[in-house]
Amino acid sequence: MKKRHILTIIALFLTSLSTNAQIINVNYSGVVTDIGSLLTGDGIAVGTTMNGSFTYDTAGGGVVDEFSTSFANGFFASIGPSGGTITVQNDQMNGSATLPADGFRINANDTTSNTLNGYANPDMQFGIRQQNIDGQLWDDTLPPDLNDWSLITLAAINAPDWRWLDFGLSTTNFPDDQIRWEVTEFSVSAVPVPAAVWLFGTALIGFVGYSRRRRIS
Repeated sequence: MKKRHILTIIALFLTSLSTNAQIINVNYSGVVTDIGSLLTGDGIAVGTTMNGSFTYDTAGGGVVDEFSTSFANGFFASIGPSGGTITVQNDQMNGSATLPADGFRINANDTTSNTLNGYANPDMQFGIRQQNIDGQLWDDTLPPDLNDWSLITLAAINAPDWRWLDFGLSTTNFPDDQIRWEVTEFSVSAVPVPAAVWLFGTALIGFVGYSRRRRIS
């Protein structure tokens, strides 16, 4: 293979790294603000601390790979085998919303958990929504990447009440079977490119060097 061909491959490889999808991991903690009457009496009350996290691929077609929530009393829920979904909204594709807004919702309808007051396996949701006052958070309907997250504030996360567990026990009074919370802090990171990918790139560069030495010799 000629050197210029190998250099072209390397250039394409490096370009693909810069434009490649990111695996985004979000971790957050908070305190319970509301708990339904059907769920009281088993260690979770207003003010109980909690932790949560979710992971998704920005080019994963809206699939959430990991999603979990845990509370100080020991109750936890995590995503089930069928995974979760992420729905993104921006001003150009406003969906059914009546006002311009940017945001997304993550849902997990298939979950596994221990029991709370005799109930288990609630649906989970985490959402962000910002009215278009200071401009858009992002300019497309793809899941937000690390740069998009740099524009998301704690106030934007807590603006809507879109963080809850829903046990689906009551059909007459929706809040009776929900736990809701406020996020007090969060962190976002992009998972590094797998080592195998970097090894592939290193091998290509090394092959170029080897070919060059052969030509010199």
